[in-house]
Amino acid sequence: MKTSIKNIFNFEKSDAKLAAALIAPTFILVLGVVAYPLIYSFVMSFGDVEFANIKDYNFVGFYQFKKVFSDPDFLNAVKVSAQFIFFTVFIKLVIGTLVAVMLKESFMGRSLTRALIIIPWATPYVVVGLMWKWMLHSKVGVFNYLLLKLGIIDAYIPFLSTKTFAMPFVITADVWQGTPFFIIVILAGLQTIPDELYEAAHMDGASRIKAFFKITLPLIKFPLYISTILGTIFAINSFDLFFVLTKGGPGNITTNATLFNWNNAFKFYHLSYASAISYVILLFSMTLTIGYVTLMKKEK
Repeated sequence: MKTSIKNIFNFEKSDAKLAAALIAPTFILVLGVVAYPLIYSFVMSFGDVEFANIKDYNFVGFYQFKKVFSDPDFLNAVKVSAQFIFFTVFIKLVIGTLVAVMLKESFMGRSLTRALIIIPWATPYVVVGLMWKWMLHSKVGVFNYLLLKLGIIDAYIPFLSTKTFAMPFVITADVWQGTPFFIIVILAGLQTIPDELYEAAHMDGASRIKAFFKITLPLIKFPLYISTILGTIFAINSFDLFFVLTKGGPGNITTNATLFNWNNAFKFYHLSYASAISYVILLFSMTLTIGYVTLMKKEK
């Protein structure tokens, strides 16, 4: 008996045992923090559970999922999310590519610029939201102050309470925070391109713009796909900026899918309905990711 126990804990004889022992605590933590809530919410999505009757589980089948797809408020939230995803990812991709190309070139202060450009991405979303909320404040905001001094406006504008400006500024705040991630990923891809290719293109009379489209873009397709996939996932799950900046207003102009889900779970206490919404968002994320990966494989 003692020998068998000794053999179990004899890690020197088996790398697999050592690996299993090291992974076990993390695996147990993941099961407790991720797997259990996923299973619990999945079971709850097939019931009719409210906060008031949380102990009374009544199986209702796919009722909550049917309700999700017939709810006009949820469909509006999906529309807001789609708009947010398209504009943020597209703008980040364009700006990220252009800035990464510039940062690849040699110039004075390049190392410092590369270091400083990470700051917005390293800033928590809540802090970014509060910063932009104060800058856009209707009474003390710096945006209103500058526009008033330049004579562009006659009076302070409540940007985040106006339908015309609320969504564009949420997108702007997210672009400011998330673009450095795109720059880092794309710049890493640019570093792998040999300078000899550009020298050969220059000798053949190719302009810098032609070299960018014929050499640079084809060779950084993989970093572009990776940044687009991750950027899309981040945008789908975006919650902090919407909550801090507008809380979904004015009206429901900036109520995206995740904020709509949060409202149903923690504001209206529709727990089963919120669980069903969570899985619909998860399915949507998986579908987009699979589509991106499939397209990436075809291109490869």
